[in-house]
Amino acid sequence: MELSPQLVTALSWITWCFFHSLLISHWWLRRCHALFGDRIVTGLYRFFFNLISLVALVPVMAYQFSVKQVILFAWPGWWLGLKVVLYVYGLYMFYAGWRRYDLAFFAGLKQLKAFMAGHKPPAAAFTANPLGGVRHPWYSGGIALVWAFGPITDISLVSKIIISLYFIVGAWLEERKLHRDIGRPYDEYCRRLPMLFPWPRMKK
Repeated sequence: MELSPQLVTALSWITWCFFHSLLISHWWLRRCHALFGDRIVTGLYRFFFNLISLVALVPVMAYQFSVKQVILFAWPGWWLGLKVVLYVYGLYMFYAGWRRYDLAFFAGLKQLKAFMAGHKPPAAAFTANPLGGVRHPWYSGGIALVWAFGPITDISLVSKIIISLYFIVGAWLEERKLHRDIGRPYDEYCRRLPMLFPWPRMKK
């Protein structure tokens, strides 16, 4: 039985999301530390994790853009204004994340450089910078850009829904790790800012 393009698209994205989460989980990292040692994993893993994730994304994207698609919604008339708002919001959130996070550390370049030089790998830094008004500006901006990009088709609708759900689940999983790794400072940070969407928090 031949699978529909919508189902293949869904299975491709779900598979990518599953392994992307698995390969950065504490469970998997503990096993890598046991197999390869702390120095190698701490120094090299983040860089190669990002590289492999990008390479694995290529066939998923290539398939999606190779199949025939039916346009369901093309942002007609005044709807184009909403598309612009989503782009502006998404780009601002990525700017907020760029100001908040250490991109070289996030990409694994700092750890790789320290490993190649034989130095101790740098520690991850937590910042409570409220720029963007949410705890996860990249996830929030990513959801906005996913929906703003291109027309909504029978194929892209599947990927947009799955990617958006993955950003939400990814933010929740990341929060579990941060609560465990950072503790009370992160708990206080969570009381000050919402997770994904900027709205005023009620003071307790």
